[in-house]
Amino acid sequence: MSSTVHTLSLERKIRMHEAREAIIERLAPDLHSEIDLDKFLHAIVCELGRMMDVDRCDVIHRVPTGQWRISHEWRVSDDIPSSLGITIPVDIEQLSKRLDLTQPIRLDDASSPELDPRARELAASLGTRSLLIVPVVLGGQVLGFVGLHTTRAPRIWLDEEVAFLQSIARQIAVGYQYARLYTDKQREADRTRALLEIANALNARSDFSEVTSLVIERAIALVSADYGALGVVDHSNRSISLAAFHAAPHATVRGVEELIATHGRSIDLAEFPALMELLAEGRTLKLLDKDLPLPIRLVFNAQLHGRAALVAPVRIKEQVFGLLGLVWSEARDGFAEHEVTLVEGIADQIGTALERDQLSAEVMRLRSVIHERRAESRIIGQAPAIRRAIELALNVADTQTSVLIQGESGTGKELLADLIHYSSQRKDKPYIKLNCGAIPETLLESELFGHEKGAFTDARARRRGRFEEADGGTLFLDEIGEMSLSAQVRLLRVLQDGEFTRVGGNQVLKTDVRVIAASNVDLARAVEEGRFRRDLYYRLSVFPIYLPPLRERAGDIHPLVIHFIEHYKQKTGRFISGISREALQALINYDWPGNVRELENAIERAVIIAAGRQIELEDLPEAICRHWLEHRRQARRARSLADGPAVKLELEVPMSMDEIERRAIEATLNYTQGDKTRAARLLGIGRKTLYRKLQRYELALADSRGR
Repeated sequence: MSSTVHTLSLERKIRMHEAREAIIERLAPDLHSEIDLDKFLHAIVCELGRMMDVDRCDVIHRVPTGQWRISHEWRVSDDIPSSLGITIPVDIEQLSKRLDLTQPIRLDDASSPELDPRARELAASLGTRSLLIVPVVLGGQVLGFVGLHTTRAPRIWLDEEVAFLQSIARQIAVGYQYARLYTDKQREADRTRALLEIANALNARSDFSEVTSLVIERAIALVSADYGALGVVDHSNRSISLAAFHAAPHATVRGVEELIATHGRSIDLAEFPALMELLAEGRTLKLLDKDLPLPIRLVFNAQLHGRAALVAPVRIKEQVFGLLGLVWSEARDGFAEHEVTLVEGIADQIGTALERDQLSAEVMRLRSVIHERRAESRIIGQAPAIRRAIELALNVADTQTSVLIQGESGTGKELLADLIHYSSQRKDKPYIKLNCGAIPETLLESELFGHEKGAFTDARARRRGRFEEADGGTLFLDEIGEMSLSAQVRLLRVLQDGEFTRVGGNQVLKTDVRVIAASNVDLARAVEEGRFRRDLYYRLSVFPIYLPPLRERAGDIHPLVIHFIEHYKQKTGRFISGISREALQALINYDWPGNVRELENAIERAVIIAAGRQIELEDLPEAICRHWLEHRRQARRARSLADGPAVKLELEVPMSMDEIERRAIEATLNYTQGDKTRAARLLGIGRKTLYRKLQRYELALADSRGR
């Protein structure tokens, strides 16, 4: 008996040696260059299985999702059941609590009732009667297993076979290590190259709508997603709006596009706690439909055509500016680390570029809060008075009521009239505009009601008036307070009866016109002063709307500035990188007697002057600069008064300007007890400028406490 065992042992040793030699021979041609892990493992299972006289040899390793799967397999014949590609149905983590998986598992007879039930379950799941499993361990971590199986009869596994398989497992571990290093290096190189391409795209263009679309297109290709989007969050982090969307050529996204068209480009984040949490923590969200509650999963699958998604935060100066999302339509078990790293890298690239180009960032954010309606999109502002005016305009639009819009010149009265007309049922009918203040009083009635041939000098033919031209539509009468009293009488008749006659004619004409009037003067006061008819005023002011001056909505100046910069940047073809903080503060602090129109003119001028750089204070009109400098002087004086009582400086005239300046500097330094930094601030000059002046005047201040 011992002789038989010895002979069997000797035969198996010979086979083990042959297996080792065969594996080395098959891999030798490639060892000088790189390790192809797939080829390496395929050679191992084939030679081991053939030489070790087993029914099946396989390799089990952990996939990126954390599960264990049979990746390579050899079978002695086709009638042996295949397990290639299947996920191990046994919970390896739980099994490791019962068995030491860092040590070989040797089951001579897997059906023995003496075995641990879980071990029998594992063997049964693999269709095995007898098996030898050796772990592939690297750095104390189990990376996989190599196994030998017999499926028909039990087998006694020799110690030499276990030791041999352990040596093969160590070789596999080395192969894993080199393959991982090579793959990681290759992926790092690919990721670096991809991010460099994206950085070049971001640097080469100034239109961020175009750039973000290109970036998302590249990101989709790199991770094989179906579509991607960039969303911009508002300053309160309560809503997010779509800034860019792109789909792969093969993707089915009609439902997504219809959803965007139906519900708009903005969503309330309160309905999506996961996104709120993402914004708060600034982490990347890994979304798998199998982990979602059923109602959300159905929406994700049916409406968004999604089975998995990665959502990474886009940061500007450590603050979350938006979210970059990529969606897959096929089911996934999880995300590989390199995929997550790549998406986060792309998000960081976008954030870096937007931080560099603050104007584009502001444009993207502001676009998320500006409505897309035809007329309303031009009325920019979030001040309560402006939003209330827009709300009233939309409410009255579909009625036949006359509207009176009042506000200072340049506040946007005509834009509000446009909104009313284009939101009404008359939007496809004539829309006639007439500035009553720009037409001489003698010709205004002819403009409104028309005239007959010969009605006055130069009336050589019959002419239709604006009421006839606007029949069925809307007539906008701007600066109606400039209308003569006689014209007011005739206008009142049209508003009451819809009837009028041409100048110099007797024929009564009927018209169906909706009148929108606007005035930059207080019509109620004009009525009291007898300059405007009381009955006409009451007829027009059935539905009054007031537009506030720009000085009463300083919070809207910043979005208006960004809007006009973008508008004139496109119109003039000049690139502007942004606007300096000081220039913006000067615009916000200004009183704006000409309101939005004056602001628009100031920005148009600045865009032309500052082409190729950001707008600075000196690019603004002189009145704005002068006002800002005076404001700063007053602010400094207020701060100095807060620091201590003022000191009087007496001057004798005549005295040169240099001497006056020298005396002022000397007095201020005495006031600040030699503190040059504070003195420079109180004088409104830079510290270096102060030092130059001190050197110039050769003031002896050796005992001062200058800094």
